[in-house]
Amino acid sequence: MLTIQCTKKLGDYLKKDLQEKPHADQDLFYSWHSHLFLLNRKKYIVVMNSKTRYHFVLGPLFAKDLKGLDEMICVGIRENLATDDVTANQIEQYMQHAEVLSYLKTSERAIIGQMNEAILFINSWFEHKATLDLFKLNRKLNKFVMLKLPLTYSGRTMVKEMDNQYS
Repeated sequence: MLTIQCTKKLGDYLKKDLQEKPHADQDLFYSWHSHLFLLNRKKYIVVMNSKTRYHFVLGPLFAKDLKGLDEMICVGIRENLATDDVTANQIEQYMQHAEVLSYLKTSERAIIGQMNEAILFINSWFEHKATLDLFKLNRKLNKFVMLKLPLTYSGRTMVKEMDNQYS
C-alpha cells in the first residue's frame, strides 16, 4: 500500500476525510507527501517521496481530474522513475505496492518545507521561462541539493534506494 500524506490545503481541495498520521512502523519508501499550489491561476500538485525526497509535479488539475487522482499519481511515479533510468522491473516491483492508495495527514514538517522550496523554484522557473514544461521541470527538480540526503540529490537517492530494494 502506498500512502499519500496530504497537506490540509490539498485535503480540503480533494474533499477527502484524511485519516490520522501514519503509523511509526510504516516504511517511508512507500510514503509520499503532496501539496496543492497555484501557478498562473492553475492548480498543480507537488508529490515528494518521504524517504528519498524524490519529487515531481502533476497538473494542471481540473475538477474532473479528482476522480482519477490515484491513477494520476501512479502514472506520475511510473513515468518519472522510467525517465530517471530506473529499470522497468524495479518500477513494476515498486508499483505492486500501489494497488491501494490511502490518504493521510502529513507527518513531517521538514518535508513540507522542502516541498515549499520546490514550489519557490517552480515559480522562479515559470517566471524565467514563461512556460511550464513539466517534463523538463521534473528532471530539474531532482537535481536540487538536499544536504540531509546521503547522496545529496533526491534523484540519485531514489535510484540508489530502488537498486537496494529490488536488486
